[in-house]
Amino acid sequence: MALTPLTDEGKIVLKQAMNLQKLVPYRIFAVNIIPAVSLFLRLFGPPKTQRLKEENALKRLTGFLTGFYGGKIPENVIPLVLSGNLVRTLIKQAQSGDFYFMVLKRSKHKNGIPNVLKKSELNKVIAHSFSPVLLVNEDSSSENLENILVPLDISENTEKKLLWASLFAKKAKAKIQIVSALNLNIDKYKSQTTKNAWAIKEMLLKRGIESEIEILKANNKDKTEAVLHFMETKRTDIVIIRKHQVASVTNTTIGDFAKEIINRSKAPVFIVSQSHGDI
Repeated sequence: MALTPLTDEGKIVLKQAMNLQKLVPYRIFAVNIIPAVSLFLRLFGPPKTQRLKEENALKRLTGFLTGFYGGKIPENVIPLVLSGNLVRTLIKQAQSGDFYFMVLKRSKHKNGIPNVLKKSELNKVIAHSFSPVLLVNEDSSSENLENILVPLDISENTEKKLLWASLFAKKAKAKIQIVSALNLNIDKYKSQTTKNAWAIKEMLLKRGIESEIEILKANNKDKTEAVLHFMETKRTDIVIIRKHQVASVTNTTIGDFAKEIINRSKAPVFIVSQSHGDI
């Protein structure tokens, strides 16, 4: 499911969805969400008002997709119009289990454009989603996956994100970058994180997947900064990260580290949950 604004931002979403579609032959549901008709209009307005709104929205969406695909929409791309509040409708779909994952775009400015999410709205959808979410932005234009970054945290379960990373790596013949940052004054080669990383590398090798380990020394800096710097200096085509299923004072289930990567990564970020859904 790809939330598709009828703008250049929608084209970015579709391009990234198509890139992954080359690896996994899924159908793309290009979605537009329109406001529902008010209660007053439902009671006193012309009959079929909501249906007419949805039909007109579907025509606009179909026209946009036809232009994007050069005159003909592929059979595995389905235009879909839903009605309701944008954020609540997305969360409902993300919790329905009807889609393998959602594709959303990070936008700096909403400016009243339909089907564009502000950062706070985007984080809310991700926090409450049971399905994985692929987050893209203007820099998410790589057509080929060569390097897949998996941040490693000693405190978290990496099984689910490694399943997705393995799937993409096998299909794209890509390399997995196992990256962790330490700010403790210890020998990084003797740390538990390094031991875990080598165990993961051996597991991936048995699956026929190439990987490399990078244990970064944060040197009293924020771990997130160290990982983001690595991503900027080494070519990273996609990041696969797990959100933490721990409610915070802001009523979200996204950990601080994951939130920083989600909001600041220039590469696409594929966010998986801890307990719901699977490949």
